Amino acid sequence: MSRATSPRWTRSARAPERSIMTGTGEENSMASPERSTESLAPVSYLPWAAPEAVGETTPADVETTLLAAENVLTRRLRARSLSHAEAEGVLSEVGVYGEEADELLERYERLGYLDEQRLAEQIVHTHHERKGLGRSAVEAEMRRRQIDPCVIYEVLDTLDVDEVGPATASADQRARRMGDLDDATAERRLLGFLMRKGYSSSVSREAVKAALQAAGRSVR
Repeated sequence: MSRATSPRWTRSARAPERSIMTGTGEENSMASPERSTESLAPVSYLPWAAPEAVGETTPADVETTLLAAENVLTRRLRARSLSHAEAEGVLSEVGVYGEEADELLERYERLGYLDEQRLAEQIVHTHHERKGLGRSAVEAEMRRRQIDPCVIYEVLDTLDVDEVGPATASADQRARRMGDLDDATAERRLLGFLMRKGYSSSVSREAVKAALQAAGRSVR
């Protein structure tokens, strides 16, 4: 009986080793410096080089910002008059502060675009003459608009010292709509109405008395 011969195993040809210096095959940590740097993150800072300033503002940037600020402020002023403080707030909204803002506001004042005196007089016209509001209400509106206190006092001095006349006229108009109320209720409501309009307590009482007497009502 013949003896089975075991199969011969032939060694396959060994694959040629890939040189790590030639860059062929899989890269590893022994690759050449020229090759290995390709896989590294770009260097963002070199110790021997001065870093480039980030966000550095150039004169052109400043000029662009100022021009945009002028456009915004001019549009606001076309819509309505502004106080100095309100105009300053508009400039701060678009990133203009300090010297640049002061110079721009001074130029607008020289040109007459910003005029707090004119604004205060407009408030007197709309709130006192047209709406019939008293001195304190007019002053409160001027302060709300942040007008310079010196301008406020100067303009308020031009108001009529006697406010009884305008207050009485307002009370007369309101009293005509109170026909269904008793005298005491009408008096109380008229007093509250005038005081909310900014008239003092003494002026309000005198005006209410005159208005109710003119309407044939009794006054306490």
